[in-house]
Amino acid sequence: MRKAPIFYKISGIALVAVFALTACNLAAATSAPVSPTAAQAAAASPIPPTATQPPEATAASAPTATATVAPTATLAPTATTQQTAQVIPSVNAFCRKGPGTEYYEITYLTQGTPYNVLGRNSLNTWWLVQASANVTCWEGDSGSTQQGPVDQAPVALVPILPVTPATFVETNTCTTSALDVTFNWSAVSNVTGYRIYRNGTQITDAGATATSFSDPNAPRGTNLVYGLEAHNDYGVAPLITVSVPTCG
Repeated sequence: MRKAPIFYKISGIALVAVFALTACNLAAATSAPVSPTAAQAAAASPIPPTATQPPEATAASAPTATATVAPTATLAPTATTQQTAQVIPSVNAFCRKGPGTEYYEITYLTQGTPYNVLGRNSLNTWWLVQASANVTCWEGDSGSTQQGPVDQAPVALVPILPVTPATFVETNTCTTSALDVTFNWSAVSNVTGYRIYRNGTQITDAGATATSFSDPNAPRGTNLVYGLEAHNDYGVAPLITVSVPTCG
């Protein structure tokens, strides 16, 4: 009857051993995942994001290089502006209706001021310029400075002036009391009238169809020089003169 307690003791020791062994296995199983977790932590290191930073720096530098090129491109309009054809008068000069001193003055240009060139004459000695917002006229100052492609400006249309009459003759009657002088001339085209001068002073302006004039009370006792000038709205033809000897 004493064998039974011994059996139970042995069985109890065996069970304790089994539980102890099971506990050890469970502890080992519990601690085993620690090693993979550490490996995963190492794999989660911040090194990969650092490796991606150089491309970001490269991408940031590209726009900077592009931005520095843009100001260089803006220089082109400045070069174009400098190529504008202009003349700069050397003195305050009249600006006329056409390319020549026979044309009437419209305004005057200021010394040292640049004026844009719109055209030129065929001899390239007069320039059609923009005198103001609403005024264009011809400038022919021989001392003016040209800049830009002035000689490439188009040849502009020139207003037509009348020509000088081919003939201008006089007949006179000298008496003790008076001098009567009569003139005849040949008609010309593109004319609105004829001005007649005596010793440089205008004494009449005959109409466009006139071809003669009489000066019945011309001064006596001095030489007289008469001039005839055909004119229109743009200017005048060169003056033609005739002399009358002293009467009395």
